[in-house]
Amino acid sequence: MILNETLLMAWVDGELSSHEAAEVADLVALSPEAQAQAAAMAVSQLPYREAFEHQHQPEIPARLAASIAVLTEASRDRATPMPPLGGRQPSRWQGVWIAMAFVAGVGCTLGGMRFWESTEEAESPWITAVTQYQEMYVRDTLVQVHDNAALSARTLADIQTQDRMPIVIPDLQSANLEFKRVQRLRYGDKPVVQMVYMPASGDPVALCAAPDIRPDKAMQQRMDENLSVVTWRSGNISYMLVGRSTPATLRDISERIRSGKVPALYS
Repeated sequence: MILNETLLMAWVDGELSSHEAAEVADLVALSPEAQAQAAAMAVSQLPYREAFEHQHQPEIPARLAASIAVLTEASRDRATPMPPLGGRQPSRWQGVWIAMAFVAGVGCTLGGMRFWESTEEAESPWITAVTQYQEMYVRDTLVQVHDNAALSARTLADIQTQDRMPIVIPDLQSANLEFKRVQRLRYGDKPVVQMVYMPASGDPVALCAAPDIRPDKAMQQRMDENLSVVTWRSGNISYMLVGRSTPATLRDISERIRSGKVPALYS
């Protein structure tokens, strides 16, 4: 056995088996330097567990728990790692349990008639989670990311065959959005597809989709702090478009995607 700092710390913390601890003890006894280092480690130990075990902790909000769930599920999928998180942090995390985002009905246009779409239907948990995930996306996160055509085409094929989602990747250049990448994520046992686009200025916009056998649903739009979220359901798939673009801009893009008025990439 070779004595090193990691092994010595494990010995001081009582994390070794009795046999391993005995071997380390013998080595420490032969080294005054190791003895001094072990003594310093022992002094530096602080009773963190004891300090917090009797302290009342607030319950984790359901929205935060949902966000953690989607991040955890995606991190388990080694083939499709979650994007790196960087840049400024969303305002949601800068305070202690900041007030939850408000939900507002907004006008939609359908068949030339303007009306207010009700948002009474319960929102799918994956939409809530992905919305919070999007809050961590800033321009710096993807500014160095460039579309890998071969990888995108292969990922799209996996989505269509393995996830059984007959979706396409919309080409949104006409809306001044540059396609960056597509990823296969998971929320619980549900596959979630994320397609990320970059505007000429401002933060990324994400088009996400997941299987949903409920009947088709017209577009709904709401604000979540500084994010605009548009959702709709078509062909057994739920879609959401989310970003910091203006509500009118995202609503227009969503309508063009929903009605098939944009070309497809890699189809």
